Amino acid sequence: MSNMVPSQPSSLAIASGILFFGAYVFYRWLLPKPITGIPYNTKATKSIFGDLPDMLEHLKHSKAVTDWMEGHNHRHNSPIVQVFFYLFQKPVVIINDFKEAQDILMRRGKEFDKPDMISDLLYGLAREHHSTLKSNDDRFKSQRKWLQDLMSQSFLHGVTGPHLHKTFMELIQLWQEKMRLSGPEHHPFLVKPDITHSALEAIWAAMFGTGETATITMRQIDLLSSLKPESIQVHPDGALDIPEADRAPTFDAILRLTDTFEGVLKSPFPRIYGWFLPYRFANLVKLKNNLIIDEIRKAERRMHDINGEQGKVFNAVDHMLHRESQQAAKEGKKPQYYSKPMIAEIFGLLVAGHDTTSTTLMWSLKWLAGHPTVQSKLRTELRDAYSAAFAEGRVPTSHEITTTPVHYLDASIEELVRCSQTAAITSRTSTTNAVVLGHVIPKGTRVIMLGQSAGILKPSHNIPDSLRSPTYHSAGGGKIGAWDETSAEEMAAFKPDRWLKTEADGSKVFDATLGPHLGFGAGPRGCFGRKLAYLELRLAIVLILWHFELQKVPDNLDSYEPIEQLTHNPIQCYVRLAPAP
Repeated sequence: MSNMVPSQPSSLAIASGILFFGAYVFYRWLLPKPITGIPYNTKATKSIFGDLPDMLEHLKHSKAVTDWMEGHNHRHNSPIVQVFFYLFQKPVVIINDFKEAQDILMRRGKEFDKPDMISDLLYGLAREHHSTLKSNDDRFKSQRKWLQDLMSQSFLHGVTGPHLHKTFMELIQLWQEKMRLSGPEHHPFLVKPDITHSALEAIWAAMFGTGETATITMRQIDLLSSLKPESIQVHPDGALDIPEADRAPTFDAILRLTDTFEGVLKSPFPRIYGWFLPYRFANLVKLKNNLIIDEIRKAERRMHDINGEQGKVFNAVDHMLHRESQQAAKEGKKPQYYSKPMIAEIFGLLVAGHDTTSTTLMWSLKWLAGHPTVQSKLRTELRDAYSAAFAEGRVPTSHEITTTPVHYLDASIEELVRCSQTAAITSRTSTTNAVVLGHVIPKGTRVIMLGQSAGILKPSHNIPDSLRSPTYHSAGGGKIGAWDETSAEEMAAFKPDRWLKTEADGSKVFDATLGPHLGFGAGPRGCFGRKLAYLELRLAIVLILWHFELQKVPDNLDSYEPIEQLTHNPIQCYVRLAPAP
């Protein structure tokens, strides 16, 4: 019998085994790593894709991602959950509780800071914007100084207000033309483009002035003024088919670049997605940059005007250049008017200034049309407040609107902001290991706070005070009140009166601390343009209700379904207008 020699494993088999084992170890390393103790979808941790497939499936039926996020809180019956939709990255913690969100935003800045989701949105197109920088970065502090006076009462009322008033009166003129074309039936018509354009023109005017601007709205007015009602077709859905004028290339560039934020928001790799945007839309970026550089050049010439206008501020860019000049002189260096950060700040103001206002105004029209009693009461209050204008048969001036207190108007705007959920997400990134509701959040974890969270539009979770942070207790829970409704329907209801308190003499006075919302975030990194947004809304709502009655739109044109891009805006926005009664 011959000797039998056991066969040895081949080199190929050994290499294959090592490769397989290495691939398995790498696969395990890529799997989502949950934070201990915080509820999560266990199925998501068994796939390298985490919760992403579930989110994408949701987005087949909805254009909003926030309701998918909130669904995890409901699924686990917890105010704090974690999800895995950024591939190969740390989990994202979702907080569905106003009190905890307020504590993080207002009192825990050393533990939670940017960059966050807003930073991701601007990373590709405005990487040098101050929102992408940490609070302790000297560049953040320097760039914020360019903007600090833009939200002062003197600048808003004296410079910005008249520009906004003129722009919104052009919108009124356009809608008067459309109302004429709607005939005695008062057919509804689409106003989403009108509001978007007008809001951009409003911030454009505040930023650059209106002297040399041929606006989209005026082009549209010129187009429609020559048409007759019988020449306008009616869509099968009942809405007017009104032709639209072309918009200027620079306006178009800003609007189209704003639309790209939806892709960033819903991408599993937002920074990578954003990094490619300047290359994908190179022509639009070039138009945008040339526009801003040209406006800076004009402002610089005004600074050195030989006709005695030196130092006079006509718009926001003028103010920013004056600030840069002062900072440079103080530091003994040459002003950097055309720097990338300056261009980024101006672009950021244009984008945020028009998108937030237009979105809130769209929702406002829907809420007011759906609540005729509120609309009628508000119009009566406005006529009483601006009694001289009403008696003289004229429109209230910018000065009258911005300086005359109208408590029911303030309450209505606050309720419109609360219900609109324009900024549906506020986020921060933990800068250290931090404890939230009894759970340790590791350093570098993104934390999302939902704008429609419990305590704002829905009843609060039952959270023991023992789980709250020391900063919460030291502040006594904060100065913001809580709604006393016990059902989601009651809390979500549109009721401006909830923002009015009764004084000893029986009068109703607006009080912004009566209840919560996160429409502009909160704390030192909250929305910088909050005062500007309130001013725009105030002027727009007063002028619209002064001229028109917002009638109920047919149900097929009155969906409240949202789409989330830079903001949380309505897919449908139609109006039926009649002259104000």
